[in-house]
Amino acid sequence: MDVAMEENTPSSPLARLKASLGDKRALIIVALVLAVVAAGSAVYKKVVLKPELALATKRYETQMGLMRLYDLQMAYRKGHETYANDLETLLATAPDGAQLREKLKANLDIGTLAVIGDEDRFRLEANVLDPQRTLIKIRGPLGER
Repeated sequence: MDVAMEENTPSSPLARLKASLGDKRALIIVALVLAVVAAGSAVYKKVVLKPELALATKRYETQMGLMRLYDLQMAYRKGHETYANDLETLLATAPDGAQLREKLKANLDIGTLAVIGDEDRFRLEANVLDPQRTLIKIRGPLGER
């Protein structure tokens, strides 16, 4: 018993998909789905990604500021045979001390910035101005331990 299939019936799933894309309702549904995905992506970028990027940038800038203080400590040691024990001493040795202070104030809590040094080693630590008050510590000298 041979039953003939209708010639209008597509034989493969790909052919059925191509045929359904010609349907106006299917195109409207696809367009709506794309619009919802685009809107969701825009909201996600604004609500999640932008704040996270700002937070990561603030932490990075704090780390770079402390690394600049590390470099100043190493330069101070060469001239004074000891490490500086306060921020003011370090900033006085920097040609861009005022700009560095402003950069530090913008990214870290200057009240929590600790610059502790003696003849052999030093420690720099500060809290980032973020909701978690992330603590960043640097102990030095790194290469001479």
